[in-house]
Amino acid sequence: MPNVALRKVIEMPEQKRKLKPIEQCPDGHYYNSSMTGENCAVCGKKLDPPEQEEEPLAEESMLLDERDWVCGWLVCVKGLNKGKGYVIREGKNFIGSTSSMDMQIIGDKKIEKKNHAVIIYDTRQKTTMLLPTDSHGMVYWQGQAIFEPVALEPYNDIEIGESAFKYAPFCGADFTWAPDEDT
Repeated sequence: MPNVALRKVIEMPEQKRKLKPIEQCPDGHYYNSSMTGENCAVCGKKLDPPEQEEEPLAEESMLLDERDWVCGWLVCVKGLNKGKGYVIREGKNFIGSTSSMDMQIIGDKKIEKKNHAVIIYDTRQKTTMLLPTDSHGMVYWQGQAIFEPVALEPYNDIEIGESAFKYAPFCGADFTWAPDEDT
């Protein structure tokens, strides 16, 4: 005849049969609490609740790294993603259709998976540049194919694949992020 605790497990519905790891009571006895509940099967003492990791304060978890500060946007004005904004951050922002890209443009079959184009915000020069890459896809700026870097001005037109975008700056000559200042 099977032991009583085992019979209880066999009679449990499938979703309740998940076994917990072996636990130790304050007196040192080992047992499985999924079979015997919160009390030790040997001495009956109640288990100490497991220690929970301390969660960071909300303020700490909400702080952004300098690299995550917004420097501008690329806004889709034509194509499947019309109305969607893509954040431009400091440094290089790679554009493509895969999730590894800084700007992932989904649904446009003519956009290369990786590195179709790059937008760079340079904090020292306070400029934003559009660069083609060595991918097979073309990049158009103000209706012209580009083969070397071009400086972006507010509301410039950019075409990548079958999608069209407008450039909207946040940082530039009048403002840029200063890592050691609060403004």
